[in-house]
Amino acid sequence: MNRLIYIFSITVLLFSCNNKNTFQIEGRLSNLDDAVLYVVSESSEGNTIDTVSCNEQGQFSISYEQDNNLQVITFYYNDRKQWFSVYPEAGKPVQIKGDANYPLLLQIKGGRTNNKLSEFKKKAAASLKERTDISNSREDNSLEKGGGTSQSANINHEIRRIAQDFITKNPNKEASAILISEHFIDSENIEQTEELLRLLSPELDEFYIVRNLKSEIEKAKTTMIGAKAPDFRVTNIYGQTLTADSFINKYYILAFTALWCDMCQTEVMMLDDIATKYSKDSLDILLISLDDEIDEVRDMIRQDTIQWNLVTDSAGQAINLFEKYNVSSLPKCFLMDKDGKIKLRTTNGVELKQTVDEIMQ
Repeated sequence: MNRLIYIFSITVLLFSCNNKNTFQIEGRLSNLDDAVLYVVSESSEGNTIDTVSCNEQGQFSISYEQDNNLQVITFYYNDRKQWFSVYPEAGKPVQIKGDANYPLLLQIKGGRTNNKLSEFKKKAAASLKERTDISNSREDNSLEKGGGTSQSANINHEIRRIAQDFITKNPNKEASAILISEHFIDSENIEQTEELLRLLSPELDEFYIVRNLKSEIEKAKTTMIGAKAPDFRVTNIYGQTLTADSFINKYYILAFTALWCDMCQTEVMMLDDIATKYSKDSLDILLISLDDEIDEVRDMIRQDTIQWNLVTDSAGQAINLFEKYNVSSLPKCFLMDKDGKIKLRTTNGVELKQTVDEIMQ
């Protein structure tokens, strides 16, 4: 009986729309693989997670109490591999429709932000669809390895062009800030993000996404070329404690890697060549691996003729360094000069080796 009461209470919470202090989201999605949507509601006070079921026609309905702190509601589906976001506005019912296989193209109407984003989607529909098709093909292993890279770059360039034009014409709309966050966040090119933020009206300064973007930019600046490398304190697999000061008065490389990453292997990143060519007294290398099985890592490097200075993710220390250095993909290498300033950040072993050779001449 208690279980039935609980289920009934949840149902009333999710689907009741008679209360004048609620707003409603209704949708109809075709081609859903799973009838259950996972709903994450984000507010300034934290996140909440719900679920909502769709009927055989892909229809669903969910109601929320009006909350001035509610910022965005994200719906995850198809084993949480796909998602779309709704930007709620008190008293503005939201209607969602479209093909679940194309979340970027779903039409979400209701409220000024959702309406403006749908306007952008309409203008960029062809490119958004093409990008989704390429992504799905890669997941299905339909493309040869490396295939579609140039095509993807061209499509993304076109989407950004349309987005930038939209932002320029709508500098006072929250949707413009959202498009910046979705299409122009790149720690390697924060100048473009800053330039677009300057286009926005000052009235958006307190919009939470604008505040978040500015915070991300300031964090990205900490690992730009010329910046003082963020300090750290880690213990390598030999039990030695290392900080940035451990490499004072010599060049050093922080190489972010993982055993399962083929492109991260030391020979691919030319770290083997560098380590054998230069003395540790003049240039040192610290490998930061996401692997947390120390014994497995030991077995792997035992086969190598080079005694690597290596940190694993035991106690989460590698993750901490990944966050400090804004590393979101592998491989990634940072070359620091004798003053501890970042001289190079790269994913390319040839570029790394060439730069090292130039400065060590």
